[in-house]
Amino acid sequence: MKFLKGALIVIALIVVASVTWYGSYKNDMKDLEDGLRTYLIVEKGMDEHDIISITARRSKMPQYPVVVILKDNPQEVVYTQREEQWVQLWPDP
Repeated sequence: MKFLKGALIVIALIVVASVTWYGSYKNDMKDLEDGLRTYLIVEKGMDEHDIISITARRSKMPQYPVVVILKDNPQEVVYTQREEQWVQLWPDP
């Protein structure tokens, strides 16, 4: 009986830790997407209606690529954030 209780507690802790990590990860990706959207609209002067989608992708840390698809360009544009500054990775600027 003690073994069963201990196993259930360990499983519950693993589930809580996993859900917490996943929520933190999704929040980080959302912050990157929102940050790039702000950068493109405020600093680059783009119209928000020209941006079809902005999607942060999982990748090797510490860089996370953020992919932008624009209305007038079907090709993906990839950005990453380095030291609080947005840098275009692909295609070469």
